[in-house]
Amino acid sequence: MESRTRKRSSLNNNEDRISTLPNVLLHRILSFVDAVQVVQTCVLSKRWMNVWKSHPYLDFNFETFSSLINSDYYEDEMVNFTDFVNQVLVRRNNFKAIKISLDLCGHTRYSLVESLIYYAVKHHAEEICIDTACRDVPIVLPRCFFNCESLRSLKLRIDGGIALPKSLGLPSLKTLHLGGAQNFDGKIFSSCPNLENLKIEDICLNTIENFNIHALNLKSLEILNWRYSRIKTGCKVMLFAPKLTSFKFDGNTPLFWSEVNLTSLDDVNVVLQRYYYRHDYQFYVDEDEYISGEDETKQGFCLDLLKMLHQFCSAKSLTLSMNIIEVLSKVPAALNKHPSPFSNLKYLKLKTDHKDVTLPAHVLNYFLSSSSLLKGTNPQSSEAI
Repeated sequence: MESRTRKRSSLNNNEDRISTLPNVLLHRILSFVDAVQVVQTCVLSKRWMNVWKSHPYLDFNFETFSSLINSDYYEDEMVNFTDFVNQVLVRRNNFKAIKISLDLCGHTRYSLVESLIYYAVKHHAEEICIDTACRDVPIVLPRCFFNCESLRSLKLRIDGGIALPKSLGLPSLKTLHLGGAQNFDGKIFSSCPNLENLKIEDICLNTIENFNIHALNLKSLEILNWRYSRIKTGCKVMLFAPKLTSFKFDGNTPLFWSEVNLTSLDDVNVVLQRYYYRHDYQFYVDEDEYISGEDETKQGFCLDLLKMLHQFCSAKSLTLSMNIIEVLSKVPAALNKHPSPFSNLKYLKLKTDHKDVTLPAHVLNYFLSSSSLLKGTNPQSSEAI
């Protein structure tokens, strides 16, 4: 009874319990908000005056910052934002930085990105996340970045391009997200021996014939926004990842494999974006694979898509977009001539915006014909997600 009375008394006195927490807990709480909001806590009380200076999670979000600035000109906001970032970095008193993030959807200055990366490396950051645009010149990583031993997660998504070196040399890196990179052969991945998660997005390979992904410990791979207009005709992906269990692909043209072994794959997710049969589409099928009486371009596109899907023959779970089902349904003869190899398939899922989906019988039978595990389920159990 006495303890309850004390609790009520403390509540009535509006006791500030949060301020009594140690800095390590305060930092964890503040890790969920933007750097601007973290700095604003300095006006709460003397206890909070310097908490932001030792805060190890620095999330610089331009949209949050600009909402606090009454300016009609983007350039003025950009100058103020850059000055804010620089002031925060200068006043931190050399405390360790666990994560440094920059989220700026518009054009940013090359120097700002470079200084953030330089600061992150010098302060032994474990995670760097840069999502912005820099259209003047491709971003060049500073020399100190290479062989950084503290870095475990890296996201570089830059509209305008990144000038990547031949080697990264990041021994502790486990997660890598690259967006906007241009004309690199992929050999940098082999210089990250502990890489487990790789996402490649919006890359341009219009001068590359062979794209290499050699990662002995890679478990998850995502290749997103693979665009016909950005990929050199005949470009092939050479993948060596013996521990790969999850693969996701999103693009408007099939991906061509070379020297690939995907026997460890469990989960595959393939999305075909809105496509059209270009009259100049370069397909890669042998003459004896054609079926007379069908449009060659349409047939070539379908056979290229089948070849891509067949590389995932060990998958236990296969998620396909409805566009893929649409392509396969138009060439039933090709499905008969090239039987399904999915002998381990347990789950076939369809990615669609519609709840009621009817899967064409010949397409469903195509998958059912090769998997006794899938046959044991009700055909209606194919999920629409």
